[in-house]
Amino acid sequence: VCVCVCVCVLCVVCVYMLPVALATVAFTAHAPIPLWPGVPPGERTGATGHETEGCETPGVPVARCVDRSISNVTVPTLTPYLVAGATSAVVIAPGGAYKFLSWDREGTDIAAWLNSVGVSAFLLRYRVPGRAWLPFGSAPLMDAQRAVGLVRKWAADGRAPGLNGSRVGVIGFSAGAHLAGHLSVAWRSRSYPRVDEADDRPCRPDFVLMIYPWESVTEPPVSAGPDAASALNVTSRNPPTFLTQTEDDAAHVENSLYFYLALKKAGAAPSELHVYPEGGHGYGRCTKPTVPKGLAVCSWPHRAARFLQTLGVLPLL
Repeated sequence: VCVCVCVCVLCVVCVYMLPVALATVAFTAHAPIPLWPGVPPGERTGATGHETEGCETPGVPVARCVDRSISNVTVPTLTPYLVAGATSAVVIAPGGAYKFLSWDREGTDIAAWLNSVGVSAFLLRYRVPGRAWLPFGSAPLMDAQRAVGLVRKWAADGRAPGLNGSRVGVIGFSAGAHLAGHLSVAWRSRSYPRVDEADDRPCRPDFVLMIYPWESVTEPPVSAGPDAASALNVTSRNPPTFLTQTEDDAAHVENSLYFYLALKKAGAAPSELHVYPEGGHGYGRCTKPTVPKGLAVCSWPHRAARFLQTLGVLPLL
């Protein structure tokens, strides 16, 4: 287990930096694929409103925006970003407080990064905002369980040539990290009635990356309720987990600290915790216009790639 902590100007690290030249592979975004053959389970037709796009860069119209958000998702989809010959894949869950999806900085940009290190990606457009008639996080969990099952079915069917169905992970940001953590403890049975063969495939991720998680622990100052705090349900069967967060995160670094501690107490698979002094919340890969550049936390993708190497998900570069 590796813990990397940056304090003030001193950064104490496990020497895990990748070579500067990461292997770059061109990616192709295919058409979004609906998760469900009809109305998603638990959905009430017409209750949420029309899907809309916004821009997270103030004053920039959506037509010119490189940092889009998506609201009122009622038709969840998976968009494949496939790398030829890749044996591993990651389902991406953008954040947005379960109110919207931070589609570019925590979605399409993450798919580009994963492709650049030789991993196929499947970008998940899960249902937001929360459905008042369903328990907290219930609709996103159904969508995430379904997504992992579908990816494994596509691997078995040859729709993603070369993909190994036992090398399928999940990365999430903020609320998407909450979703990744939720799925990592809620995989033993589906939270919806069986639909087809995809639901016969396991939905336990083989590895999880939780980037600035939110509402995942009961300890203060987070103080999430037991219906939200997935750390309460961590067991020895949790997959290897990569956590990163900053000390000045308004969503609270304690989400990562206590989730990691829960993994350690449960005897879960070796995991990594990376804590940085500053960066706030919602920085993605530090590539978008309103996000500060050059902070230590912006190195998290390099450390995450090294984590994936230790799992055998990535080749040694």
